[in-house]
Amino acid sequence: MKKFLPYLILILLLAGAAAWLILYKTSGNAELKEKAFAIDNAKDVSKITLLDQDKKRIELTKINGVWMVNGKFPARDELVQTLFEAITRVTVLCPVAKAAHDNVLRMMLERNIKVDIYTDNKDQPVKTYYVGGPTPDNQGTYMLLEMDGKPMARPYITYMPNIRGYMTFRYNTNEEDWRSRELFNYNEPDIKALTVEYPGEEEKSFSLHRLVADSFELLPLEEEKHLKTEPYQQKYIRQYLGFYSSIFFEAFDNNFPKRDSTMGTTPYCIISVTGADNAVNKVKLFYMPISRRSKMQFDEKGNEMTYDIDHYHAAVNNDKDFVIVQYYVFGKLMRKYKDFFFKPQQ
Repeated sequence: MKKFLPYLILILLLAGAAAWLILYKTSGNAELKEKAFAIDNAKDVSKITLLDQDKKRIELTKINGVWMVNGKFPARDELVQTLFEAITRVTVLCPVAKAAHDNVLRMMLERNIKVDIYTDNKDQPVKTYYVGGPTPDNQGTYMLLEMDGKPMARPYITYMPNIRGYMTFRYNTNEEDWRSRELFNYNEPDIKALTVEYPGEEEKSFSLHRLVADSFELLPLEEEKHLKTEPYQQKYIRQYLGFYSSIFFEAFDNNFPKRDSTMGTTPYCIISVTGADNAVNKVKLFYMPISRRSKMQFDEKGNEMTYDIDHYHAAVNNDKDFVIVQYYVFGKLMRKYKDFFFKPQQ
């Protein structure tokens, strides 16, 4: 019997080790699956959908290298980056404590954002989870993973390493927030024609038309204003066209109460750019009434200002959207006809 004792002990040890491995691996895998919110490789992601309790839905789809919002508008790069930072770096801190479990689940049932992440243009999401609100200290975010089409029973507190604050805002479901603020994005060779019109001040208005690769014709909108005896400068024109490479508006203002009445007035300035594809991008600028946000409330004589001198309202996207633009950004585009002629040294 003694000679078999070492073998018996070895068999028992191996059996115990095997049982421990099986139990550990089974429970470990379940734990890992329940915690696996993060996407390993952002480059594989082809679509993301976000759906909140109010049925507001955002679908981000990559089309020809550009992320589009609900198949209609280019997405804001900074919001895309913010979201991708969350879906790739989200990390579990700990499961929700038993004492808070029921309250957290109740809150998540009342208010959550469902996240579906697709990769490699597949029809089924590789990852689905629900994003809740912040923890009491605002440093963590409640999340619940879905497995095999069913939400798991256990929510977790998640965070992003080295970043303070919760993540709920990164899963924004407001379409207007996601839309790009870019109005003009032209390289100089891509501009076929351009018109800047000041209604009622035709002597300032002008148009530019490409003649050849590196030359434009400058014309006033009224023939009698043509300065035929003075040469305009191509270098001034090329410098000016370079301003159209990156022009953004500040914010949407589609709910402005006086939008319709404002758009029924004569614009201060109308800028139209015709691209190489013959598509026309038109922006109509209107004076913006003074408001509490305006920096300058009074003029030098102490009189109350009528219009905001730092901002304009603008009708864009074929008048479908009403936005706010900054004079700091648009001022360089509002040149006059005479600005392109030779300026002698004083």
